[in-house]
Amino acid sequence: EYFAATTYTGNNGTQSVSNGSFQPDLVWVKNRTNAFTHLLYDSVRGVGTLKAISSSETTAEGSMSDNATFGYLDSINSAGFTVISGSSANSYTNSSSNAYIGWQWKAGGAAVTNTAGSITSQVSASPTAGFSVVTYTEPSGTFSFGHGLGVTPAMVIIKNRGVGNWIVWHKSFATPPTT
Repeated sequence: EYFAATTYTGNNGTQSVSNGSFQPDLVWVKNRTNAFTHLLYDSVRGVGTLKAISSSETTAEGSMSDNATFGYLDSINSAGFTVISGSSANSYTNSSSNAYIGWQWKAGGAAVTNTAGSITSQVSASPTAGFSVVTYTEPSGTFSFGHGLGVTPAMVIIKNRGVGNWIVWHKSFATPPTT
């Protein structure tokens, strides 16, 4: 209902990949044939050549490589997503005969403004699933932001959309994450 792992074989063009049941709010695509970077897209930031974030890189959003060359997620659909192959044979998303996986999470659909924290955030949240996608502009100093879940999250993963490390916090850690 809220998560799907869909495998597909690349066709070196444009391809719709169906999970069969829901419109995802976070899509994580990985080429399983080659050791290429992982690409993450979400409904809050959008999709396209300049929207990928790589879980295996600290580079800025959309800048770890030329996605028009290496492929990208073109759209999020009612029951999956559409990928486009790049002009290079080293396609991150849809190279002919390569095996891929698209992990998909459903949050709350289109982003809404959340003012629950000390700063305003844009949120797609599913309290039922315990999952949300959030974007915000980081101010200097200490701050908090709303996430739309209604309870304290058990785990938080943060990536600065510019150059920067990933930050991971889990409820078993003593203190919350800081950026």
